[in-house]
Amino acid sequence: MTKYFAGKNRIAVIGGLALLVLIALGASLSMGKAEEKTTVGYVNSQRLVEEFMEPAVQEPLAKETDRLQKELDAEIAKLQIEDEEQKLKEAQALRDKYQAILDQKKQELITPLLFQIRESIQQVADTRGITVVLDNTYGLVLYGGIDLTDEVLKDLQQ
Repeated sequence: MTKYFAGKNRIAVIGGLALLVLIALGASLSMGKAEEKTTVGYVNSQRLVEEFMEPAVQEPLAKETDRLQKELDAEIAKLQIEDEEQKLKEAQALRDKYQAILDQKKQELITPLLFQIRESIQQVADTRGITVVLDNTYGLVLYGGIDLTDEVLKDLQQ
């Protein structure tokens, strides 16, 4: 009976030691990764919006605004309400409705562009070996780092 437990204990001890070795190995590997050099880059998101996004959205949004304004004017002209105060309330409700439609259209135009900007930032950063990218629109990066804004704009305009 004693030999039976001795054998099991030996296996348990060997298994425990093997587990400790694996844990130590994993910890040393993760520490090695933590010691890798961090390279910081930054972009000016305001410039990206002004120089890439706004020009891309401006024309389709202007067309949609004109179309919706014509529809709104036609709807308001159809209002057959004698009471002037009630007519103003109805007109305002229509304006709110059309503004919501315009806001939705704007969001539909902007969302894919934001995704494109994010992908471009990641691609430029990966190419340059940048591990962290910050937004420097408000001058938060006071010293150091690599400005990626021009490269991202160039990538977006291709």
